[in-house]
Amino acid sequence: MKSMRRLSVVLSVLLLLLAAVVVAINAFDEPLDTKAAAMGEPRPSGVPEAHNGYLALIAMGADDGADSAAYARAWLAEARAAAQENRAHKSIEAKRAQRPALCDAAQASCLAAAQDAVAVRAALAAYAEDLDRYEKLIAFGTFGAFEEILDYPYRLDAQIPPYAFTGTAQRAYHMRAALAVQAGKIDEALSDIERDIAFQRVMLGGARTLVGKMVATANYVRALAFVTDLLQTSNADMKPLAPRLTEMLKPIAPAALRMDALLESEFGLMKQAFGNPAAVDRWYEKLGMRLFYKPNATINKVYENYMKAITYLRSPPAVLLRDAPLPTADDALNFRDYFDNPMGKVLLRAGMPSFGAYALRLHDLDALNRVLGMGAEIIAADVGAEGVADFVATSDARFQDPYTGKPMAWDAASKQLSFKASAAMAKRKLFNMDNGRVFLRM
Repeated sequence: MKSMRRLSVVLSVLLLLLAAVVVAINAFDEPLDTKAAAMGEPRPSGVPEAHNGYLALIAMGADDGADSAAYARAWLAEARAAAQENRAHKSIEAKRAQRPALCDAAQASCLAAAQDAVAVRAALAAYAEDLDRYEKLIAFGTFGAFEEILDYPYRLDAQIPPYAFTGTAQRAYHMRAALAVQAGKIDEALSDIERDIAFQRVMLGGARTLVGKMVATANYVRALAFVTDLLQTSNADMKPLAPRLTEMLKPIAPAALRMDALLESEFGLMKQAFGNPAAVDRWYEKLGMRLFYKPNATINKVYENYMKAITYLRSPPAVLLRDAPLPTADDALNFRDYFDNPMGKVLLRAGMPSFGAYALRLHDLDALNRVLGMGAEIIAADVGAEGVADFVATSDARFQDPYTGKPMAWDAASKQLSFKASAAMAKRKLFNMDNGRVFLRM
């Protein structure tokens, strides 16, 4: 019995010593990396507000009949104040009448839907104000610029701008263009789509958040899907407009396809989360964070992970397609990890999202733009069906499939020019998709 008691005492002392050692190891944090400290911090927009389409985007969410510009200014002022005062954004539910559902150009042929012109015009009447606001928004693609404003702390609970209204207004905009096509006004419809695509390019390049980048991508895909519908339905009528088509479908700037800016903003969010252990609620969680957590060491590791992600996401599309999703954590904690910043190591394993699938959405967009650009070149060169295979095989690199580095696939039997999209796009079931291949029928 005495030996057992002695053993128990010894083990208790050893455990206390071990606990003391672990506490001592975690008592001293490392300095915060100066680059990590600077990354993701608020900075002024590079675009003056008077020329920034971001305000016009926010204005899309204003009440029916309201001063949309005043709404946008008030929304941004409240977002800044809420962030500076560390409180919730005082949002007010928009007072908007229910709109009828409209054709989504990415999912169906809106030109076919527009054949019932009377019903479409009746539905569009409910979108009159949305269309006016959308016209003002996309004008920034020609006469201004776009950059998401983050000159205030971007927080995890930050209010998201009313991005959804851009998608619904865009559907109305496309249906109005479809009506113009049905009325024989193809030139007018093409002018509308030119403005739409010009803005989506600008927004894609000026997005600084993940949601902003993905909204721009989705809207851009929808606009290109409308062009696909137009080319497949009115191929002969497009020949006189071929020069405008080739300009409209010029390659997307590589910088616009990068995710560096949004990862910087995402890192800013993570830095807030990992730098504020007081955010935990339970007493034992607070105790654990106080004794076994190094915020600076954790943030430095998050910064290292994000820099690796930025480098990885610049890889060729074929590499991303092969490796996605991007691995985000080590397979297992090693022995030392349980002693040095153990709470931080556990949080790191759960806190680093994967961005590979989002990067592939951008490359799918690029591939769609390329296949349509190739189609425009075929129309411009007035290539007959028998010459398309050779024309495509010798096409310029800017029209090649970004996933293979080779010319787009051409199937003479179906007269389809196509590329194989990522699994994410395949799930969307675009109207011009077959077995995972997105096609343009020439």
